[in-house]
Amino acid sequence: MSSARLAGQELGPAAGHARLAADAAARPWVVKVGGRLCEEPEDRERLARACAALARPLVLVHGGGDAVTRIQALLGMLPRFESGRRVTSDAEMAVVEMVLSGNVNPALVRALRAAGRQAAGVSGADAAMIICRVVPELGRVGVPEHVDPSLLLLLLGAGITPVVSPVSLDAGGRPLNVNADEAAAAIAAELRAERLLLVSDVDGVQVGEATSQDLAAADVEPLIARGTATRGMIPKLRAAARAAAHGVDEVRIGGFNAALDSITGTRVHAPARGASGYSEEVRP
Repeated sequence: MSSARLAGQELGPAAGHARLAADAAARPWVVKVGGRLCEEPEDRERLARACAALARPLVLVHGGGDAVTRIQALLGMLPRFESGRRVTSDAEMAVVEMVLSGNVNPALVRALRAAGRQAAGVSGADAAMIICRVVPELGRVGVPEHVDPSLLLLLLGAGITPVVSPVSLDAGGRPLNVNADEAAAAIAAELRAERLLLVSDVDGVQVGEATSQDLAAADVEPLIARGTATRGMIPKLRAAARAAAHGVDEVRIGGFNAALDSITGTRVHAPARGASGYSEEVRP
């Protein structure tokens, strides 16, 4: 695996992890956003101001499914979903990449820079950051299987916030549509992030009539089986559970108001499996 260098210092995965471990204050947060925070200018600006106010390294991962759906409709394509994942044909993959990497991503980068936080747009396909196994029944859809954090470490080491589109690659180099929650969880585990925030349009995981404040990873599959968690909450919960199990100190699913460090929502926790990295085990 290749390593990057900055100011004469090696920033490959091993060296980058050593630096983050040696300086606890430098351990990044990984924040995944979607919905209106990606698309509505006022909400995007609020998010950018919150990112600028956060005095720590940050990786911002974004979705943008609503924007993809709108372009699909304009092109006469009918969106289909299975367990919260978008079924993606070859033609639809071109739309996904165009919208997420070519539209949503640069809009977020511009907003961050306008708010005073230096940022650079990348995707999971850049520098082969995220390599996935294909989910054949869903078409051009992948699940992260290996993460090379070298590019992220290079940017973070330079004081730049990576803004990551979840479009990633299969083993042969073809672009794949990847759920943004799963991409964020994989990145958080590989970076040994201090916190993973999966920002949602709801305040947290609804169990019955209440928002659960604390959820064990072992309870995730029963919630899905009972139909309590549906649609996009299914991959979100599975991603949160996996990140917690792979050493991310704090994993939360919650809504955004004004500050990233005020998000409470639902904390998902699991017995840690050590620092083996998310790419060691990815299957549900």
